[in-house]
Amino acid sequence: MSNVKTRPLYGRKLMSLFLTSIVTMGGFGAFFAFILSIAHKKLRVEVDPREEQVLNALPGANCGACGFASCRALAEAIVKGDAPVNSCVAGGSEVAEKISRLMGVGSVTVQKKLAFVHCGAQSEQRTKKAIYQGVKSCRAASIVMGADTACPYGCIGFGDCEVACPFNAIKMVGGLPQIDLNKCTGCGNCVNVCPQNIISLESFDDINYKVACSSLDKGKKARQVCQKACIACGLCEKFCPFDACEVKNNLAHIDLLNCQRCGVCAIKCPTNAIIQISLPLDENQPVTLDK
Repeated sequence: MSNVKTRPLYGRKLMSLFLTSIVTMGGFGAFFAFILSIAHKKLRVEVDPREEQVLNALPGANCGACGFASCRALAEAIVKGDAPVNSCVAGGSEVAEKISRLMGVGSVTVQKKLAFVHCGAQSEQRTKKAIYQGVKSCRAASIVMGADTACPYGCIGFGDCEVACPFNAIKMVGGLPQIDLNKCTGCGNCVNVCPQNIISLESFDDINYKVACSSLDKGKKARQVCQKACIACGLCEKFCPFDACEVKNNLAHIDLLNCQRCGVCAIKCPTNAIIQISLPLDENQPVTLDK
């Protein structure tokens, strides 16, 4: 009989405790919400609306060629004045022009440079010195004396540059990177990742003559390890009518200021180490690499 009388009292106490807990937690929630609203007003950082506009004008590739970790970081730097409006190498002059208008500055341009591989020998044209069975990575292979390639200056051929290219502009063909100049933006990722330092960003005209070799060995030794090596014979220097060719440290060099694109150097080169590159005149014309 006593149990029946105490049950309603116990229920009322439990309900009272439950309601007290709800009110208490609600009070704490309201208090902290009030504190957070004050903190938000006091500590918030005003965002310049131009940041989103500049970000939308950028390619969004986050390639890092500008020196910033992402396109958003670059947009913030440009708006703050910590980076010039033409910092985006990948976007070129078109993007620079859009950003210059958004920032209210004068018209600017970007000097266009594209990647070039200073090696012209595919795997079958290189002498092998060993059988490499390690990690298929140029960086890893460079640690063990360049994998199986006898030439210490040439391409190792495992395609680290292809993996690093965010624009799908590099394909490995016969163990040698082929760069699609239509897709290349000059971001420089391939330059940074190549352990042999045989990729550089170069200025290009409609017709170009480039030395596709990096060997500093003397002619006989260079020829023994690579069919496409510059052998420092000096024929390019001898026959160039504009004094644009010079052999230094057993390697031919072309002075772009003097070069008139006559092609004599490429014709006279006995190993085809000097090649002609013709840029497309429009987007539908493919890039061609000739002798």
